[in-house]
Amino acid sequence: MKQVFNFAALLFAGLLLTGCATDKGLRKLESAYQAQLGEYAAALKSGEITKTEHDKKVTQLNGRYGRRRAMMERDIYGSGIKSPGRRPTVGRGGRRY
Repeated sequence: MKQVFNFAALLFAGLLLTGCATDKGLRKLESAYQAQLGEYAAALKSGEITKTEHDKKVTQLNGRYGRRRAMMERDIYGSGIKSPGRRPTVGRGGRRY
């Protein structure tokens, strides 16, 4: 019984550490994203870049951030529920049963 308890405690500690490490990665990505947005806003305010350049850079940053976050979340949480394939139909009318 004690071995089962030790195994469960070890498993729980491992899962806790894994969760903390993955959350740390997401937090690091988020802080880097916020810092980059701040740099772009400061450059726009100081007149180093124009509004169109700022918009273009922010759009690119949003795309990169979204892709990276999605990849990290897929690695952490898995791909989720698979969408069902085509459902079988009955007859020529294409009615589902």
